Amino acid sequence: MKLKHILPALAIGLSPMAASAECTIEGTGEVNVLSNFFEALEVLAAEMETCERAGLVVETKLTTDHKEETNKAFESSTSPWDAAAVANSSITLLQAKGQLRPLNDLVEKYREKYDIEEGMLIRFGDDIMAIAFMVNAQHLFYRKDIFEENNIAVPTTWDEVLEASEKLKQAGIEHPYGAAFGNSWELANEYVNMLLANGGTFFDPETSDSTFETPEAVAALEKMGALYRYMSPNSMSMDFGDVKRQLQQGDVAMAVMWGNEASGMDNPDESTVVGQIGFAQSPIMVEGGAPSSTFWWDGYVMPMNLDGDPDLTFQVLMHAMRAETVEENNDVTLWIRSAYEPGQYTAAITDTVVAGAPPYPMNPQAALAHSALGENIADFIVGKESAQDSLADATKAYRTAARDQGLLK
Repeated sequence: MKLKHILPALAIGLSPMAASAECTIEGTGEVNVLSNFFEALEVLAAEMETCERAGLVVETKLTTDHKEETNKAFESSTSPWDAAAVANSSITLLQAKGQLRPLNDLVEKYREKYDIEEGMLIRFGDDIMAIAFMVNAQHLFYRKDIFEENNIAVPTTWDEVLEASEKLKQAGIEHPYGAAFGNSWELANEYVNMLLANGGTFFDPETSDSTFETPEAVAALEKMGALYRYMSPNSMSMDFGDVKRQLQQGDVAMAVMWGNEASGMDNPDESTVVGQIGFAQSPIMVEGGAPSSTFWWDGYVMPMNLDGDPDLTFQVLMHAMRAETVEENNDVTLWIRSAYEPGQYTAAITDTVVAGAPPYPMNPQAALAHSALGENIADFIVGKESAQDSLADATKAYRTAARDQGLLK
C-alpha cells in the first residue's frame, strides 16, 4: 500500500446519510459481515443491508469485540461470517495463518462495475487480501478558547504538551490532558505512537527478537507516565470513546485522538463545545522527528473457511463501498476514493501523515509486540514498578508468544 495512492483520498466526518443508488445485486443466499463499531462502519453496514430482499439475507454485526470474534470464526472449521472488517494490525496474524481468501479473481471480475481503485487494494506479495475503505491517524485536539484565554501556544512537541498541561493545571483546569489508557490495546497504541516517534522499534528484523528495552523505549514510556499526572485518575479505565466524551463535555483541554472523531466535536447532539475544538498535527518526540502517530487503513477481508457465496459477499461489500456512498457521506471518515472532497476536519490528519507518521507495521511480530506491551506497561503508569521492569516483562511476554507462533527460536 503506497502513500501516493492514499493521500488524494482522505476524508472525515459529520453524519451518515443513505446513498441513493439502488442495490441491484443478483443471486440468492446469506451474507454475514462482522465489524468494529464506529460511524463509517455504521454507514457501510446500512448500505449493505439495502441489498436485502426476498432470497437474499444480509446481516451485519458491529461490536468492539470484533477482533476476538473474527479470530475465533476464521480459525474454526466453518466461519459464521462471510467477511469482516480489519485494519493494519489485525490482518497480519490472519494472513500469517493462511486464514484469508485472496480477492484477485473478484477484483478482476468487478473492477469496472464498482470502479475499484488501486489505492483500495491491500496486497501481500501478489495476493489482494483486503479492500480498504478509509485511512485514519491520530492528532491533537485542543480547546481553542481555553488556550487563548491562558495565552498558550498550540503544542508541537510532547515537552510543550507537558508545559501547557502544567500552565492549565495552575489556571484551575483539573485534568488538562486526556488519553485512552483503558484497555491493553489502546494503552499499547498510545505507547507505540511515542516509541516509534522516539526512534524505537518493535523487533530486530533479522532475528524477530524484541527491541523494546532500549533507552528510546524507556524514554517513551516515561513520557507517558509524565502525561498521566495531568489526566483523570480513572483514565486507566477509559477507552477512546470516553476520551471523546471528555472533550465534548469540556472535562479536558486537549487530547490526541483519532482523526475520524473530529466532526463529533461539532455535533450539537453530543458536544457542549461546538466550534471550540481546534485540530493540529500530532506532537513530536524529538527535534526533526516524525509525529507521534501511525496511519492506518480499515477494510474488509473474506475468510478461507466461509460457507457462503464469495461472489455474492464481494458484491454486497463493493455496493456499500461504491463512489456514491463516499459522495453522500463525504464528511463521515477518511474515505479511500477519488470521489472524496477534502473538508475542514482532514487538514490535521493529512499534516500528520505528510510530516512522516509511518504506517502501522503489517507483520505478525508487531501484532504480538503490541499485545505484550499493552498487557505489561500499565504497572509503570500507575507507579507499581519502573519503566525498565515493565518493558522487561513485556519482552518476556513477547518472546513467549513469538516462540508459540514459530517466529522466534
